Amino acid sequence: MESRNTLHTLACGSRARQRARFMRALLAILSVILFGTFGLSAIEGWSGWQSLYFTLITITTVGYGDMGLSEVGQKFTTIILVLGIATTTYAFGQLVQAAIAYQLDWRFRMQKRIEELSGHSIVCGAGRCGRAACEKLRQEGRPVVLIDLDAAHLDWCRELEIPFVLGCATEDETLRSAGIERAHGVICATDSDAENIMTCLTSRELNRNVVVVSRASQRESIGKLERAGASHVIAPAVESGRELASTIVRPHVSRFLRESYAAESRFRMTAVPIEAETPAQGLTTRQLGDQEPNVVFVAIQKPGQEMEIRPMADDPLDAGDLLIVLGDPEAVARLTEWTAHSKAIEA
Repeated sequence: MESRNTLHTLACGSRARQRARFMRALLAILSVILFGTFGLSAIEGWSGWQSLYFTLITITTVGYGDMGLSEVGQKFTTIILVLGIATTTYAFGQLVQAAIAYQLDWRFRMQKRIEELSGHSIVCGAGRCGRAACEKLRQEGRPVVLIDLDAAHLDWCRELEIPFVLGCATEDETLRSAGIERAHGVICATDSDAENIMTCLTSRELNRNVVVVSRASQRESIGKLERAGASHVIAPAVESGRELASTIVRPHVSRFLRESYAAESRFRMTAVPIEAETPAQGLTTRQLGDQEPNVVFVAIQKPGQEMEIRPMADDPLDAGDLLIVLGDPEAVARLTEWTAHSKAIEA
């Protein structure tokens, strides 16, 4: 907290200070250039261009010769040289301070954005897997925070307006900076299974209720990640192999499932929770279906029971039930207004 207050103190009003520093540096350099140009023109009788040219090569210490200076001109040039070096050093210092202040200001504004988030997802790792996860979450309208050790990913995050935390996701302070206490989920997307295991352990320790989804590069790491606290583990190599085989065996089903997850798809398969004190609580599946006939009820899962395909029409819906539904995104959104206080979640 103390470090955040310090950051706030340094960043507060930095934009105005940056502009002031830049203007002071620019005015200082221009003043020396004008002073030298007019002075040499008056002393040596040179044209404006000659005077400006000689002033510039003097300030920059290039030194192409004295061009036949008089004794008075030599003394005046000495003053220009001293002033030029001092002014350039001062201007460079001001620009460095402005750059540092800008970076502090950006970091402070980014941290403020993160502190305002709640129910967001934290993606750990900005590789291909992590970036794809960020893009999917953004398509779904879900807030996301990215954690990575490489500052080179900052430009990509700025372009997509994704809050970014520079650090290691295995460390408590980094996850706290990303708002782990208020997060809905954590995605461990780094290439290192060991790092993903540590991130799972740390995330579960800091937030017992967070949903942790982890990538597994090796098949034998799946069990370790689950024991470390991962709610779901996905092995890209295994899953892609299964998807390839399924596409050969059941191409139409595979195509249907892929399209249902596409952001531009006209239909969506979604899990809709039945929450307490909502209009859906106590209704039967038939009654809820009458409210939104364009949605198909695929399955239902009651707490502590196996998932049941094709829910019975007269079964009552209780708080804690989870409905798997299929329909166009707008119809699913309207249905969710009956069943939950928050958005539906992906099936």
